[in-house]
Amino acid sequence: MNPSPIDWEQLDMITDGFAPDFVEIYHEYLAEFPGLLTQLREAVQACDATTSARLAHQIKGSSANFGFVGTSRPAANLEQEAKQDSLTNAETLIDEAEAGFHAAVAEVKSRAGV
Repeated sequence: MNPSPIDWEQLDMITDGFAPDFVEIYHEYLAEFPGLLTQLREAVQACDATTSARLAHQIKGSSANFGFVGTSRPAANLEQEAKQDSLTNAETLIDEAEAGFHAAVAEVKSRAGV
């Protein structure tokens, strides 16, 4: 059985019952994520470990805030590899982060209707 792509305890802690302010911030995150992922893919393709580490860090942090562990964990692994000037597993980790993001969004929509 696959673990949930979401740490529901974390998400519930910050949602305040999915208050309007939270929903607005959540939708901003959803809108910004694809662009960050595209930038990360471009940095990896350009073999730019410094930019890759920075973008992976940003994705890791924002995803972790929402409890999107299926996104934040691969981003954290990519950040660590990039900091060591290695992008060997970068494409796989980006794909994992993207899949985790889509799974988490679907789960939130199904469970909370947001």
